[in-house]
Amino acid sequence: MTGAPTAASVEPIFEARDLSVGYRGRPVVEGIGVSLRGGEALGIVGPNGSGKTTFLKTVLGLLPPVAGSLHRSAAFRAAYVPQIDSIDPVFPFRALDVVAMAARIDAALPFTARAERERTAREALDRVGVGALADRPYPELSGGQRQRVLLARALAARPTVLALDEPTTGLDLSAETALLSLLGRLRREEGITVLLVTHGLAVVANEATHVLLIHEGRHREGPVDSILVPAVLEPLYGIPVRVDVVGGRRVVTGLPGRRP
Repeated sequence: MTGAPTAASVEPIFEARDLSVGYRGRPVVEGIGVSLRGGEALGIVGPNGSGKTTFLKTVLGLLPPVAGSLHRSAAFRAAYVPQIDSIDPVFPFRALDVVAMAARIDAALPFTARAERERTAREALDRVGVGALADRPYPELSGGQRQRVLLARALAARPTVLALDEPTTGLDLSAETALLSLLGRLRREEGITVLLVTHGLAVVANEATHVLLIHEGRHREGPVDSILVPAVLEPLYGIPVRVDVVGGRRVVTGLPGRRP
């Protein structure tokens, strides 16, 4: 895959218009409008129970919209990257085996399927920088290494969209920075669209192109430069907010104790 733009990449990979998401016809979040193209990233930010995962499941087609419209292009092929603690650490397989389980193959003959699946898995591990860990037992890997293996597993399915649920949970600062940098490279160089669910603005402030903020039933969404500003954040969160640029990176700070 390459990151070179194509005519197809100009079309939104998905587009939500006045979208309400929820369960059994009851909305959790209403009136969302967001459009994403190939190589862009949407940070979905909010506390537990706010509707982040409900929105993600709706975009992925696991839940029907409660109201509004959701269009996915013909190029929409999604793969899911779970939190690292959602996989049992005593998982009795090598890193290669974990990835190979999800590898998409195009083998013409049944007896070549295993070899092709393994080749695809090794290529995916190489893409995320952990090819040398292919034969290491999964339980022996660090948190950052496991997250990369799970990312490789998703990439082995050859998606155009990566959906990640709290991918930096349990990672130290170095591993978090490396993972977010890797996601940025996949977007820029391969045109993969990223949907990233997280609790914290800091995770997406410099890595997302678009943001959906959900807080106490309210939401704001749009390009990151227009959303991560005090005029938008202060009414949503109900506290004064300061947004600075330090070393070329955006830093968002809440100022509790002061009046908005």
